[in-house]
Amino acid sequence: MGACRYCGQNAGFLRKQHGECRDRHRAGIEEMVQLVAQSAGAATFNEAALRQTLAAIATRASASEDDVNAALATGWTRGITHAMADGILTRDEETRLREFRDRMALDGNSQTAEGEATLDRAATDRLTLDARLAALATDPGDAHLRDLSAAIQQAGLTAPEGRQLLIRAWEAAVEGSLEDGVFTLDEENALARYLNHFGLTSRDVNGNGAHTSLIQAAVIRDVANGIIPQRQQVEGNLPFNLMKSEQLVWVIDGVDYLETVTRRERRGTSHGVSIRVARGLYYRPSTFRSRAVEWEETQRVDNGLLGLTTKHIYFAGSRKRFRVRYDRIVTFEPYSDGLGIMRDAQTAKPQSFITGDGWFVYNLATNLAQL
Repeated sequence: MGACRYCGQNAGFLRKQHGECRDRHRAGIEEMVQLVAQSAGAATFNEAALRQTLAAIATRASASEDDVNAALATGWTRGITHAMADGILTRDEETRLREFRDRMALDGNSQTAEGEATLDRAATDRLTLDARLAALATDPGDAHLRDLSAAIQQAGLTAPEGRQLLIRAWEAAVEGSLEDGVFTLDEENALARYLNHFGLTSRDVNGNGAHTSLIQAAVIRDVANGIIPQRQQVEGNLPFNLMKSEQLVWVIDGVDYLETVTRRERRGTSHGVSIRVARGLYYRPSTFRSRAVEWEETQRVDNGLLGLTTKHIYFAGSRKRFRVRYDRIVTFEPYSDGLGIMRDAQTAKPQSFITGDGWFVYNLATNLAQL
């Protein structure tokens, strides 16, 4: 006869527990977990009362000290899940959860470690969101930026960790500011104040192209408002012979230039029968008919510099060099990775420039054409 692992009484032949004792034990563990989860997320809790209640439940459920400790860890992690149910872990929620952990001495448990990692990630996400909002804050003064600095210090992040958080937040702020298609001067100024306050350079925040995207959006905004931007710094001499009345706005290197060309060939067939003239000698009268076949294909012609000015589109490669006046362009064709144009000429064929960023070059060219 075996003894029940919960009540110690006879459990029956080859049995180690009573079904009623097992169910009571499981219900007690779940009750403790729920109680801990509620207490961990509460604004205030009575530590002594909680421990006393847990002890009473453990006695009723025949739970060991290890069972109680496991219920504490499980309940605390469940409290974290409840706090994050709305997608955001507030500072007050984080403070309460960490305070509960410390007062109840929750450590040395794999589940507790997992909860710690979840808390840390959620806190970092919240701090990143706060930083993103601070980067776009248009309120005068730097109070919000000083508050962000204090929050990063309180979070216990190392200097490199804090710097990376600030960079990620700034990149996210730029992406968010461009989503509506309107990049305002106030947003640009706010993003610049953020960089200056935290000592970040354009190179620091351009690892994923965020700073370039910001400058490009500002260039398009300026041109759309009739302002000739001077935002790109070009080193060295350019191969463009600009007219006195025009100004260079943007240059892109490594641009593939494509042309649409017409191919022609003649295709035909031969028909006829062979007539025997003598042994081993045949005469074959035949007819041959052919027709001209034409088709168009786009081919890469060159690679070089693309320049956009207030008057022309310039291209300079190793084999092709030309400029096209905006008022001689009939249509602009937007591509995901470039721009296509059609000149105003009877024999004109489509020309394409593959820049890697079709949105920018298309919007810039079309707005410059309206100046």
